[in-house]
Amino acid sequence: MIDYTQHTITLQDGSLFNFKRRFKKTRQSLATLLGQVIDGRSIFGKRHPLPLILIILFCGICAGNTTIADCWLWALHNRKWLKKYVGLPHNLPDERTLARAIAKTDPNSLINAFLTFRRIIYGYIPQRVASFDGKTLNGVHGKDVIKHMLSLFTHENHQIIGQIGVTQKENEIPAFHRLLEQVSVAGMLLIGDALHTQKDTVTDIIIHHANYLLFAKDNQEQLVCDLSMFFRDIPFGSTTDTAIISDTKRRRSITTTVTVSHDANMCEYLGIKWEKVKTIGKIHRVGIRVASDGKETVINETVYCISSQELTATEVAEHTRSHWQIENNLHWEKDWLFLEDRQTLKSGNAPQVMSFLRSFCLSLFALWQFSSPANAVSNFEKNITLHHTFLRIAGVV
Repeated sequence: MIDYTQHTITLQDGSLFNFKRRFKKTRQSLATLLGQVIDGRSIFGKRHPLPLILIILFCGICAGNTTIADCWLWALHNRKWLKKYVGLPHNLPDERTLARAIAKTDPNSLINAFLTFRRIIYGYIPQRVASFDGKTLNGVHGKDVIKHMLSLFTHENHQIIGQIGVTQKENEIPAFHRLLEQVSVAGMLLIGDALHTQKDTVTDIIIHHANYLLFAKDNQEQLVCDLSMFFRDIPFGSTTDTAIISDTKRRRSITTTVTVSHDANMCEYLGIKWEKVKTIGKIHRVGIRVASDGKETVINETVYCISSQELTATEVAEHTRSHWQIENNLHWEKDWLFLEDRQTLKSGNAPQVMSFLRSFCLSLFALWQFSSPANAVSNFEKNITLHHTFLRIAGVV
């Protein structure tokens, strides 16, 4: 609980109102909301509550611990603090208990608990545009273990609002349909890679009252052919909008030209197979990219896109560029900061649970607008008092 400064006022009827006491009674924290998570363990011999186990792992991750063993060591060194703010009915669970517990934890109910926490503690958070993309845990091996995660990540505030595991017997496409059932996306613009440019995906997004921006490459030859012919020989009377963006950062020199059209006849023609097409676009990139080893790569590619929302060329360019945020601000951060690709958990739901805890840690840092997750983790690791204060103020305990 947050220790609010005591403040008492006198009401009109002469009674005293203590804000500190009242808010302490009604306030919810992440530790309490985690009681909603479905615990798959048997009720017999279960000594340690699941919320305590999840709080230990989450708090340990916020301080830069990358494995369950390290999170257990963090809990060992912070035993008194945990006892005061979370409670230790049977002392600390050992690392094997932590691993067994999350292996049987339901990931969907865990995600719902975190979303509920964010809504209650932080209120309404604008979510207009989001990207969905998958990431494989390269260190996880084993038969039937889920090691590929499909995430939904917002552009405006870098929040993860959904995550689903992709089994080894399927790809991201059917998993995305389950992801839409997990979270409300009404009114949002969803952006996906060319892999997801499928008729069923478009239909499902429309059914959930959202819009799409999808890219077309070689996996949709007919769509690429139709759009290529249109932009090569633009029909008389059709208007286009063009935006040119130059990128010279990070040893690159790339010019991107985006051309879009809202031609009614073309959108109606494509709308027979692709629902509610309102914008068609052509994205052409040309330039040179220099790798870290000095090797130069010549870029000359053309990608096409369709959207159910009327977008300008500038908006398409902005959304296309922002789509990389899910790779740079989520996947790369989890690999570089939390060494996710080196994790070898393979029992039950443990890989999914730990992956989402890392994702939500980054989301919480983004809510607080920390300039660098790496600096935040480093400070929390070096200063226990600062770490404890953040966990209390942020509403974790």
